[in-house]
Amino acid sequence: MNRIHPLTERQEYLIGGYVELSCARCAAQVRVRKSSPQQTSVQWSSRATRQCPALTSDEQLQTPAPTCPDLRRSIQHAVRTGSLGVT
Repeated sequence: MNRIHPLTERQEYLIGGYVELSCARCAAQVRVRKSSPQQTSVQWSSRATRQCPALTSDEQLQTPAPTCPDLRRSIQHAVRTGSLGVT
């Protein structure tokens, strides 16, 4: 029987399928994974969070889950051009 080690599964969950992507507006570099056409996961580094003007705005700091519309457009563009696919 071929068993996969739990750490391998955990690593796959945490890092598998992610690609590096830069925001077209501010060049903040994040890791993005599309698990389905509707579901997108974004891993923000502390550097990217500080670099993004949308995430550092007073309005965004008050929201429970701040988002960046410019990064969303960059992700949509990457999907349209094929540089980011559904994994």
